[in-house]
Amino acid sequence: MAITLSKLFMRTISQNPNENQTGISLWTVEDIEKAQAKQKELAMNAERQQGDDYGDGGISDNALMDFDLDV
Repeated sequence: MAITLSKLFMRTISQNPNENQTGISLWTVEDIEKAQAKQKELAMNAERQQGDDYGDGGISDNALMDFDLDV
């Protein structure tokens, strides 16, 4: 009886119930694409907010470019 139940269990978990699901994940392909788009958007927003300033209170890149160096 235990062998029969274990065979049934193994056959059940080895089947992909839905072709849209990726592997054993509960996320569909659409869910993954939405999450990736959201991560990309958050990264772009963070980059825009950071800009050229590193947030350390130092001299900005633009100020350094204005110096004339006589070498």
